Amino acid sequence: MAQAAELVQPEMVFEDDAERDPFAAYVGDETTLAAAQTLAQNRGWTGASIRKGGLTTAQRLIGVAAMPRFLIVDISEMELADAEAGLVELARLGASVLALGTVNDVHFYRRVLKTGARDYLVKPVDADALGEVFVRLEQPATGTKPTGRVIGLLGARGGVGTSTLAINIAWIMAEKFSRRTALVDMDVYGGSVALTLDIEPTRGLRDAFEDPERVDHVFLQNAMTKLTRNLHVLATEEDYDDTVRISDDKMLRLADTMRANFDMSVLDMPRHFLHREAALFSRYDDLVIVSELSLAALRDTNRIAKIATQRNHECNIHVVANRVSPKPEVSAKEFESGLERPVRANFAADTKAMTRANLAAKPLAQLEPKHRMTGDLISLCKEMAGVPEDVRRGMFRRMIGR
Repeated sequence: MAQAAELVQPEMVFEDDAERDPFAAYVGDETTLAAAQTLAQNRGWTGASIRKGGLTTAQRLIGVAAMPRFLIVDISEMELADAEAGLVELARLGASVLALGTVNDVHFYRRVLKTGARDYLVKPVDADALGEVFVRLEQPATGTKPTGRVIGLLGARGGVGTSTLAINIAWIMAEKFSRRTALVDMDVYGGSVALTLDIEPTRGLRDAFEDPERVDHVFLQNAMTKLTRNLHVLATEEDYDDTVRISDDKMLRLADTMRANFDMSVLDMPRHFLHREAALFSRYDDLVIVSELSLAALRDTNRIAKIATQRNHECNIHVVANRVSPKPEVSAKEFESGLERPVRANFAADTKAMTRANLAAKPLAQLEPKHRMTGDLISLCKEMAGVPEDVRRGMFRRMIGR
């Protein structure tokens, strides 16, 4: 039997990620098969490469197909030495490998990881367990601790549905992509996140600004409302005549603490943050500017994008047109022509669907998973979360001109 000391990390040989399927699974039981299918469905992958079998089946079939980015293989029925040799070969070919087995032993676990496999789970596993592991697999394998990402949403004009999009983006990140997600309503006076989701607002955000030294993991646990397994909400509703003192250093401390404690932090910002809390823009990995199709919104979207870029050159800016009427003031083509960057998504006004979601106090993405807005938001969230697109599905969409 091979000894652990003799195994070395294999040299990785990667193909072009844009040409690789994101995922394949070779599993030996129905429970794991169903979990893998749910994982693929949540991420918008076809699931065509999910098969009954194990590591031996994977080795046989992968020899005649392109290596996927992520690979789940079952090693339950194999001797450890044989499993090690097979895992080394798969990792050498460039896949991020998750091994599944029935042995719950630290020595066994270490032997598996020495092959180049990214992780090992003891069966039985469900979709939630696979999702949590894939959050790590989708991070670069640098050996460093993954850091969370901070996403800001800002309306170019009032009444464009910024909070609605923030709620849906946060839910998708948490429930579709298994990210531990924080949704923060930064408007301490007129925010609508708590009202929309029918949850009790707390003093948490106010306390964070009044005593920033308290803001840590324990504080967040106590201050936030746990909406789902992975989604936590921080929302405050203060009286208009009650002053909450906010400063740049308090904002930065809150953003940094969120990044350290969550995979994704979605911040719904009021527009006055552009000039009053400017330093916060330095913390964003992504900024979603929500606009309407009007001349004033076109002007303001360009102004916001310009100043955001000046404050943070590394920030990815995504422009979204929302609540678009059948006859907008400016056509989508004219708007994009005058914009200094592409429009990432264009959402038609759908009052009936939004009313149903508001009455149910649920995100539209949860209530109507087949709504066009849901599909387009999932695509945007994939980009911001680093979830790879399914090559075959992406090619099909381009062919039909979606």
